Amino acid sequence: MRRSSTVLLGLATLTCALLAATGRAGAATVDVSIVGVDFSPSTVNIQVGDTVRWTNNTGTFHDVKADDNSFGNSAGTSWTFTHTFTAPGSVGYYCSLHGFPGGGMSGTVMVEGGTSSTPGTLRFSQASYSANENAGTATITVQRVDGDDGAVFVQYSASAGTAAAGADFTATSGTLSWAGNDDSSKSFTVTVLNDAVVEPNETVQLALSNAAGGATIDPTRQTATLQIVDDDVPTGGNPPAAPTNLQATAQSTTSVTLAWTDNATNETGFRIEARTVDGPFAEVLTVGANVTTAVVPGLTPSTFYLFRVRASGSGGTFSGYSNEASATTDGVVAACVAGTETLCVNNGRFRTEVAWRTGAGATGRGQAVVIPTAPASGLFFFFGSDNIELLVKVLNACVFDRYWVFYSATTNVEFALTVTDTQTGKVKSYFNPLNRAAPPVQDTDAFATCP
Repeated sequence: MRRSSTVLLGLATLTCALLAATGRAGAATVDVSIVGVDFSPSTVNIQVGDTVRWTNNTGTFHDVKADDNSFGNSAGTSWTFTHTFTAPGSVGYYCSLHGFPGGGMSGTVMVEGGTSSTPGTLRFSQASYSANENAGTATITVQRVDGDDGAVFVQYSASAGTAAAGADFTATSGTLSWAGNDDSSKSFTVTVLNDAVVEPNETVQLALSNAAGGATIDPTRQTATLQIVDDDVPTGGNPPAAPTNLQATAQSTTSVTLAWTDNATNETGFRIEARTVDGPFAEVLTVGANVTTAVVPGLTPSTFYLFRVRASGSGGTFSGYSNEASATTDGVVAACVAGTETLCVNNGRFRTEVAWRTGAGATGRGQAVVIPTAPASGLFFFFGSDNIELLVKVLNACVFDRYWVFYSATTNVEFALTVTDTQTGKVKSYFNPLNRAAPPVQDTDAFATCP
């Protein structure tokens, strides 16, 4: 009798172990196509054990090469190549004929899962989503990463950005739940409402809150944006001439002043759009005809913004866009708090942060690397900890009545480096446009804030 109980106990233990090891029903295959000189989609999110299948039917020579040379195929004009991913992490790849690691024709495979003994972190799968106005619904995906121990929950919401609830979309909220050992992605839908009004693309604000069960929310993906792409056709009228000579100047910690030249005689108003480096353009303000200045409110402190303006006309017509102008909002006087995306340098006085965007549309925030032996300096990586992208240092040159900012980057992606003096709120930002090899910067006039 005792021997039988021992056998049954052993079988029960083995069964529990097998159930814990199989967090989902089965492996999946995710397809990536080649369109022109791009991988589509350029970023895919999969689980450990899944397979990615690349297909080239373009008639043009392409190949697939892992950034770390862990997989790849031979170049050809028509092929299918597969690779199964057995470990979690961010895996970059590229076409050796038309790209390079992190640039040109390149992509990323985000592999989640694996064994864990923590509840995990919850986050939106991407920083921005898009849906056509006539799509009916938009599906928003939420991931559980870095752990799957125990049941967890999180609340979600979709609320008005520049899109109006009830007119452009239906506001929604609810709860997503995961069982123990479940690290699959969950999703919810946002209803998109179609109308016959010609209007700019509009945005819905997405947010995660109140995680339960021990899980945390990734602060870099706690919010996201859904862009509703207008599908209406103008009914007539001559479009107005585009504004020019747009200029942007920081006004406060949350506002920027814009000024432009009005070249039109038939405009009905002006539409102002803004974006951060790691976000899409979205309409933030409208002003009337013949107006040539505006203050854009509601911005985030110590943040680099790009702005553009276009004129609206009768019959739903629009001009082309103005030039893009940039400005960085003032900073808040507060102690620097070091984090995964924040470096505190020069005795913690200066806060440094980086936002980036690739030509394939991938965006993110620079991940900070502290240099304990050089407290006035620090590093950032974008794609992987083995691939440092930027060195920055803030030097005390108060003998010349200045703090200096020097940096050097080994990348051609778009990025904005923001340096904030936390004692005065003064901010300096440095912008590198897409596809330009970033030159070194030696700003010996950065901060006249000594001592």
